[in-house]
Amino acid sequence: MNRKRFYNNEPREIRARYDSTCPETGKKIKAGELCLYLPADKKAYHVGSITAYNYRLLTDDQGRL
Repeated sequence: MNRKRFYNNEPREIRARYDSTCPETGKKIKAGELCLYLPADKKAYHVGSITAYNYRLLTDDQGRL
């Protein structure tokens, strides 16, 4: 399997491995859904959350994503 390795605490969009709940919105995140993961906090945020929205704005401005 060829995965990009992350060795730091940069936030990233991932596919959820397990069912969970967004700490900001309270929405359910089902396994396999796209979510924003913050390794420093060890939390996954729903794509509809303000945190995920702000992340997308930052990454679009920097030309990444």
